[in-house]
Amino acid sequence: MLVLKIAAGLGVGYAAIAGGLYLLQDLLVFPGTARPSRPFVGTPQPRRVDLATANGVVLHGLVFERPGASDLVLGFGGNAQDAEHLAADLLARLPGQHLVVFHYRGFGRSNGAPSEQALVDDAVAIYDRMVPELAPERVFAVGVSLGSGVAAQLARARPLSGLLLITPFDSIAAIARERYRWLPVDRLLKHPFDSVGALRGRPIPVAVIAAEDDRVVRPARTAALLEGLANIVYARTIDDAGHASIHDLRDYDEAFRNAMAALASAAQGPAAGLEIETAAE
Repeated sequence: MLVLKIAAGLGVGYAAIAGGLYLLQDLLVFPGTARPSRPFVGTPQPRRVDLATANGVVLHGLVFERPGASDLVLGFGGNAQDAEHLAADLLARLPGQHLVVFHYRGFGRSNGAPSEQALVDDAVAIYDRMVPELAPERVFAVGVSLGSGVAAQLARARPLSGLLLITPFDSIAAIARERYRWLPVDRLLKHPFDSVGALRGRPIPVAVIAAEDDRVVRPARTAALLEGLANIVYARTIDDAGHASIHDLRDYDEAFRNAMAALASAAQGPAAGLEIETAAE
């Protein structure tokens, strides 16, 4: 009887933990909904855009138009990254392209509640609004961490000239299975973000920048993504970089420039070939 009671108690405890993680997963996957937004500081100031989605959610975006630019870059940030900060970060590294960054729904000035499907639908709506408006010759997407998953799904839904994925994963489901081996993750997870499934076999040029000491997206998850890509034009792992600290390193600046150059070259015609750097030169 004692053994049965202990087993029953353990079963109840397991179910409670599993249920708690299921209920909390939206906050775990999208912690940026609970963080304040800080307005963009710098020049040039963005044109502010509100985009009403089909289900009534209003997304707020920042649009930077560069005179004479022929390329448009759509930026998608991490799960705790404010779009205002992402805009400043990308603007400094993209001197000659139009740049568009929106707050995810539920983040910053955008209302609504996030989910994988909602963020992907929103990315498509942003593309459909901004591409005709700016009429670029080429459209690239830059995705950081969670944003790499959004950008990958956008590439399946709309034509892109190239993708730059920073600290990316094969899927959030794979990350969760790695982290919670004792849970039936595939049955509990609402937001799997299957990037490798979205991109496997597709000819779109992809550049990847990873962090050597990434404790959030471990190297095995980025490696699994790379194995599924058909047209890698640039891949680099930054030494001594963490998931967040990578953005502060000089080697990252160099890698970002080289990655965008490789994507631009690949977009001119046939694949430029695989260029891999694993250490700072």
